[in-house]
Amino acid sequence: MARKSSKESILDAAEKVVLEKGAAHMSLDLVAAKAGVSKGGLMYHFPTKESLLKEMITRLINEFLEGREKKAAQLKDSQGRLLKAEIMSVLDPNEKRDRMALSILAVVAQAPYLLEPLRQAHRDHLQMLQNSKLPFERAALVSLASSGLMFLELLHLTPYSALQRKNIMNEMMRLVDQMESPAGRS
Repeated sequence: MARKSSKESILDAAEKVVLEKGAAHMSLDLVAAKAGVSKGGLMYHFPTKESLLKEMITRLINEFLEGREKKAAQLKDSQGRLLKAEIMSVLDPNEKRDRMALSILAVVAQAPYLLEPLRQAHRDHLQMLQNSKLPFERAALVSLASSGLMFLELLHLTPYSALQRKNIMNEMMRLVDQMESPAGRS
């Protein structure tokens, strides 16, 4: 097993600090101590708290994309495969991801420029939907529905039972299947 880079170790430590104390209370000193590096060593990679938070957001996005790709590889090859994998990934329970996302969201509400990696991920997602050859508007609606349900759950606002949630997810998958059929594309 390859040894982690200093940058990765710092990001791991930053995640631990965020999970323990929240992103608003994360400081470079706390992260350096948790990572076992000097503050100067940390600042070599992340000169500011904001640069560290931005990289943490990028890391969360990359972990999500890697998970989506793994799920897509398990599905049969089809035009809707990535959209189905996205639905599965977005709605796959992940307590660590959710806790990190909530904590970081609280901070970026005061610093929206930190969301640029997420904006870029959404632009890439839009391109993926356009390239899928699925009816764009329908695919976008399914994608928006899965993201909406995820945010309701993230904020503990979901009114749906476990059975209703499962049925909603199954319906999203069925809609993607329907979009793939010749009749569903018109």
